[in-house]
Amino acid sequence: MTIVVGITGGIGAGKSTVTDYLINQKLSVHDSDKEVRKMYSKPTKRFLILLNKIGLEKAVVGKAINKKKITEVIFRTPDVKKNLEKYIHGQVRLKRESFIKQAKKNKNKIIFIDVPLLLENKLDKEFNKILCIISKRGNRYKRIKSSRKISKKHFMMIVKNQTTDVERIKRSDKVIYNNFSKKDLFLNVKKFLRSLDKWEKL
Repeated sequence: MTIVVGITGGIGAGKSTVTDYLINQKLSVHDSDKEVRKMYSKPTKRFLILLNKIGLEKAVVGKAINKKKITEVIFRTPDVKKNLEKYIHGQVRLKRESFIKQAKKNKNKIIFIDVPLLLENKLDKEFNKILCIISKRGNRYKRIKSSRKISKKHFMMIVKNQTTDVERIKRSDKVIYNNFSKKDLFLNVKKFLRSLDKWEKL
């Protein structure tokens, strides 16, 4: 049996840090964010046509995409945001399903799927276990401000469109709090990995 673990959490909580740690431990990980970044950095003709069709033509510059223009539009135009997300989530889902299928074929014992909007998109049933990374909002903004250089207003818009920590805790099998050092975070991830190993042997 392949244990499929979904990793989720709010923006800036530390999902990517945990994902990078798991990859460094030679574990099998599928990163949804990386798949999305690939879509934007090397857009297909189909994706570019879609952007023009749904009202994001100003974001298309030749064969490239201006993500800042997309952000400006989707937060004030719900229908455009909905159509864009429907397409992106569909493409990422296909990649995720292919990854899981291959892992099961290879008889991997445990695999990890980093899905930022796992709970928001009601994907709970796709996973054997859900690991949620939670951090104080102030800490989350500091990380995002440093890594992505986005404004506080933009950050709050994203937070508003995501589920609450109360809901995350309620629907997750394991919650790891990321409010201190990376060493502390990784220690808790190690404990979780050990618990998975025991669960797999039952």
